[in-house]
This record gives sequence, C-alpha cells and structure tokens, in this order.
Amino acid sequence: LVSQARQYIGTNPTGRSSLWCGAFVDMVLRQTGRRGGGDLALGYLKYGPRVQEPVIGSIAVMGRRGGGHTGIVSGINQNGNPIIISGNTWGGGSKKRRVLEAPVSRNRVYAYVLPN
Repeated sequence: LVSQARQYIGTNPTGRSSLWCGAFVDMVLRQTGRRGGGDLALGYLKYGPRVQEPVIGSIAVMGRRGGGHTGIVSGINQNGNPIIISGNTWGGGSKKRRVLEAPVSRNRVYAYVLPN
C-alpha cells in the first residue's frame, strides 16, 4: 500500500480539484486489490478494524477545520508522530494541492484503521 501510494507523490492522480484525499486513498486501495473505502475522509472511520497506534500501511483518519482528512501511514518519526502519505495536501513550496508524505501531529488523528 505504501509503495503504491508513494508513486504519486507530487501529483494529483485523481483529476479532482477539491476534497480528494479520500478519493486518493480509495484509488490506492483498489489498485492494491483491496476493497475501496469511498471518497469521504471521515467515512474511513468505519472502513476496517481500528488499532490504537499507527501501523505502517494503516489508514489514518484526521480532523481538519471544516471536515476530515485521510492518508496512509508510511512511518513514525522520532517524536512518535505518524508520517502520512495523503492527497489534496499543501506544502513543499508548491501552490497546488498534491500527494505529499509528511509527519502529522498524532493529536490530530482520530483513528488508525487497518485496510481490508
């Protein structure tokens, strides 16, 4: 799951202009032979079994102002924060939203869900 998601770093493989983090996770899940979870970030709260801590390859469901955000856990940094590959993300000096891999505060994560 992680290696498939990493192939898209710096791009927008969904072709959508807004609210596409869930669509990105859904696309990667399907490409790796798993059941998709839909386009809505908060919908992943009910996607699969939850785990208490970040697990590489799990799906992180996070909060954001006005809704949710989701991505795939690719690691854990030295401060214990998950490193997430997610779509529809700002950063790295770009003015476009794209797939990025970056640490996220663990306090922002609502749940970690194992893919089916």
